[in-house]
Amino acid sequence: MVSKVFVETPLNNTSHSQKEAFKLKFAVGLLNPFSRMNVSVRLGQLALNVLSRWSIKPLQPKPESGLCYLTIGSRAHWLLLRESMFSLYRSWKELPTITVVSDGSWSAADFYPVFSWWPGKINVLSREQIIAEADAAGERELAQYAEASAWGLKLASIVLLARREPVLFVDADILWFADPSDLFGPSDFWSKPRGVRESNCHQHRDLALRFCPKALEPPFVNGGIVALHGEFLSAEILRAMVRQALADPEDGAFEQTIIASAVHRGAGLLPSKINLVAFDDIDRLRHRNMRREGYYSRHYVNWMRHLLYRDALKLRFHRGNLAAGRLDQAGALPSTQNVRNYRRAN
Repeated sequence: MVSKVFVETPLNNTSHSQKEAFKLKFAVGLLNPFSRMNVSVRLGQLALNVLSRWSIKPLQPKPESGLCYLTIGSRAHWLLLRESMFSLYRSWKELPTITVVSDGSWSAADFYPVFSWWPGKINVLSREQIIAEADAAGERELAQYAEASAWGLKLASIVLLARREPVLFVDADILWFADPSDLFGPSDFWSKPRGVRESNCHQHRDLALRFCPKALEPPFVNGGIVALHGEFLSAEILRAMVRQALADPEDGAFEQTIIASAVHRGAGLLPSKINLVAFDDIDRLRHRNMRREGYYSRHYVNWMRHLLYRDALKLRFHRGNLAAGRLDQAGALPSTQNVRNYRRAN
């Protein structure tokens, strides 16, 4: 495990590193009023362009909870992860320890300058470390799955890290709107896996029928958030399910079904308001409002990324107060004067 040891200097400051990392050529066609592009998608792409140019300044410290907040991603997911972490900072009273697993497309040396604005602890794990730990535990199939695909790497990371400490796994494409800490319950609630619901989720039917037919029935389990401190599944069932997934490790339905089976065999679903996974507003100009509906977070899967960019940009401009100070200390711009300063600086 690599801990955060990055030292900032005028030549490698985080604002410059972010601008370099998220450099994006503006698509002039987005301004074409005669384009057939959906308005919601167009606004999302415009928001992405703004976010790519809007660096987050170093944030004020907050109390730390010590909880392991685990996520995984490729280099292409960094902007999603940055906005997810910023939303976490805005909404959580205490900061968890962030553990990020690299899929091999980036190194800790690449990562820390871009994310040195984060005021808490960040640990980076490499794909090789996860594979080696699985091998050391005698779980060769799990190691092979982690080596073969990002789906396997995610599963192996959850399984291995949750054995030694409470882990909250969160996909990088999730934004937070309120502090969920009270919904997780005391430590004895963590001993079996819990997940979040989804109205319609693709499962691997044959795998589910063999190991957990309940996974094919609503409410379905989404693999975007998993809470656990203990064994994910029994060793025999985990090995058998992973062995079947190795037949086509790039098929995400295997990973989704393994997580759903673990949740159904474990402690079941987390409270319904902890996360929204829904697709009924992807084309709307006025899409769903998480605060108004009382959701703590939202998972913006694949074809919904334009809504993530729109909501992430709103969070940057939001005028709310933070537990550690006003939002303008967290890189947002609540005042007209700050907006003018931002425009002059860019």
